[in-house]
Amino acid sequence: MNTLFNSLACLPVLGCILIAGCSQEGSQLLHGNTMGTTWSLQIADPVSGATSSEIEALIRDELHSLEKEISHWDEKSDLSRWNRNTSTEWQTVPASVAETVDLARRIAEETGGALDVTIAPLVALWGFSRTQHSAQVPADKEIREALSQTGWDKLAIEIQPPSLKKTQSGVQINVASVAEGYAMDALLTMLKAQGLKNFLLEIGGEVAAAGYSREGGPWQVGIQAPDGARGEPLETIPLTNTCIATSGSYRHRFEKDGRTYSHLLDPHTGRPIEHKLVSVSVIHPSCALADGYATALMVLGPVKGRQVAERLGLRVIWLEEP
Repeated sequence: MNTLFNSLACLPVLGCILIAGCSQEGSQLLHGNTMGTTWSLQIADPVSGATSSEIEALIRDELHSLEKEISHWDEKSDLSRWNRNTSTEWQTVPASVAETVDLARRIAEETGGALDVTIAPLVALWGFSRTQHSAQVPADKEIREALSQTGWDKLAIEIQPPSLKKTQSGVQINVASVAEGYAMDALLTMLKAQGLKNFLLEIGGEVAAAGYSREGGPWQVGIQAPDGARGEPLETIPLTNTCIATSGSYRHRFEKDGRTYSHLLDPHTGRPIEHKLVSVSVIHPSCALADGYATALMVLGPVKGRQVAERLGLRVIWLEEP
């Protein structure tokens, strides 16, 4: 395991990922909205304005298609329709749905079940889904009932043809833990097919670096502390031909009776995580795996997380409260 940071006496802010050098002369910068967040693309290759417009259109189309398939926010998405269907028979789904679930299952197997896409009922119960107007602390009985609807043993996956099967009618899934990374990988493939070799892609704070920056060196990606000036990174990391994804307990949370509750839920307890680890960033060639591993390691916490990261040979940045 390559641990870049062990402990910092501050909380991270991220998109704690900052893209350094975005104002490089001659670079093309495209951006837009997707999946409830934003995306951006910085191109170091020389391209014409017409080509930039075409690339932007391709990105928008690809992200729009994926959102219609794997979004848990869109009630009309294929994933949402599968969730509402109570049939326990095999149901055909888009390849993106089956593939994101299969990726998450791989990570679950490698991390002792720290990642579980079937916790959608728990996400809704705690008020972290779009169907809930506000976060809330559920009763123990409600948590037990929601837990009874979760678990990988209640879900079967086929990649060819892509299909899913729930063995219990109330099973629902949420692939947010790998969705942005999966979209990044899809865009990387598409952009390279368009002939781009040197660019920096970002979705919701997850970053993929291809080739080199306009200056000829690795892309510089910074991690910012909350007490630092905006745009001034706590640490800058050189990246090329790899991805970095971050999961943090600070991103979505709420306070109740003087206690803070994170949106990150432990699939084993059905409750928000409680430890001093506040951010995990994973550097990996696959954006989807980096995305999922970061979430799983956050759930595991600083002790078990480090043990698993070492066993898997992951390159990780850990940020902890003092």
